[in-house]
Amino acid sequence: MRIFTLIFVALILLLPLVPALSDEARGEVTYVTDGDTITVEGVGVVRLADVNSPELTAPGGPEAKEYTRSWLLGRQVFIDLDNYTGLDRYGRNVGLVFLANVDGTVGENFNCMLVAAGHATVDDVKNNEFESAQCEMSSEPAIFVGSAKSNKYHYPECCWAKKISPKNEVWFLSSMDAKSKGYVPCAVCHPP
Repeated sequence: MRIFTLIFVALILLLPLVPALSDEARGEVTYVTDGDTITVEGVGVVRLADVNSPELTAPGGPEAKEYTRSWLLGRQVFIDLDNYTGLDRYGRNVGLVFLANVDGTVGENFNCMLVAAGHATVDDVKNNEFESAQCEMSSEPAIFVGSAKSNKYHYPECCWAKKISPKNEVWFLSSMDAKSKGYVPCAVCHPP
């Protein structure tokens, strides 16, 4: 009995040393409703905290959904769920979504990526645990464009880029961003 008491006391003393985790939930994204709402296996519907994408019927809405779909659908994500209210008024989980790195560690904050790519705005909702200041928003605009129906990325002024239908546009912040999604440089405009 004494050994169990010692273990219990040790655990109590070590508990404050455990950092808060950004992976309170983890799962595969199985559906993308729109730019800022996804469904995650084992978690349910998740509304991205403190960002707002245009509705699907508004200008930019389909592009925001496509950006989110191209990054998240079928991929593992980590979710820092809101511990304050938990759900929004529609019953959706609220949280910060993080990409899962190849090695299984927590990667980039997707909420911030969505804003940085121009597909959402910061909407600092006060009734959750998050602060929009957690995102250091990039003022850099997306500089390369590709098509959802191709694997090439281009400078926006490229003759091939101008032929991409707006509904199929996929924007990238860098060549690394494009390449990480499987795109290759255009042989006409030669982006890096």
